[in-house]
Amino acid sequence: MQYIDCRVDTQPMADELHSVSRHVTGTTTAVVAMQAAVIKADQEAANQVCKDVNRGFHALMSSTLSQKIAKLQSEVDSHLMRLNQQTKQLLNIKRQMERDYMRTAQRYTKTFNSLNKELRQRVQELDQPVFRFATTEVETINNRMTALTATIPVGQTESVTDAQRILASNVKYHGIQVLEAAQSFVGSMEEQKELTNRILLSNQKAETKVLYMPVVISERCFEQGASAKVTSCEALLSDQNTSLIRGELMQAAASMPWHEAAKNENVQNEFVRIMTESEIPERVKRTILQLMDKATPYQTI
Repeated sequence: MQYIDCRVDTQPMADELHSVSRHVTGTTTAVVAMQAAVIKADQEAANQVCKDVNRGFHALMSSTLSQKIAKLQSEVDSHLMRLNQQTKQLLNIKRQMERDYMRTAQRYTKTFNSLNKELRQRVQELDQPVFRFATTEVETINNRMTALTATIPVGQTESVTDAQRILASNVKYHGIQVLEAAQSFVGSMEEQKELTNRILLSNQKAETKVLYMPVVISERCFEQGASAKVTSCEALLSDQNTSLIRGELMQAAASMPWHEAAKNENVQNEFVRIMTESEIPERVKRTILQLMDKATPYQTI
């Protein structure tokens, strides 16, 4: 291979490269400056957007809260006005009820006072001598020592004798009246005692007897099951005996045998009579009679 030695001048190229380097440096500086300006502009724009968003959100929330406050305030004012109105109405009703109560109380007070006076008079009229003795004569007797004044008996022997005879006769007359009153009182007491003994049946002795009482044991069927019911005569027995009979029969009803019974003509005739005299519609009567005819035979113990 042949070797050729030549010399090439690179100074112009180096100068051009140096010039390009300066331009690249300037471009780099411009790009950096532009990037910084863009970043600053983006930051300022973001800050402005955030401020606007915050301002708008604050305004929106303030407006919403103001509307809610105004709405709730109006509701509270309306409720308060209604409560005030109801308070006035209740006070008016209370005053009216108080006036009505006072009028009613006064009217009934007058009525009961008049009834008390009338009943007092009627009770006094039932046994007037006793009340007159208790209200008048007892007080007179108690005040006899202070009501009477001392007098000096001055008179002749004949007048004293006649006065003593008259006084003894008056004492005997009053004694006879006292004995008659005591006899009447004792007689009435004996009559009341005899009547009380006859009413209280004090001479009757308790005896143990066997009584046969009719009872009805019925059984009703429901969807949940069947339940038995005992009906007995309540007119001749006390509540305790009735409860005892029902309890014993309820315990024995489960073990009692049931069998079908023939239809009773008396029951059917009575049922037809009740349907005939009833005021229900004819269609309902016919339906009830059909159900009665088609009913299954009932069972009895």
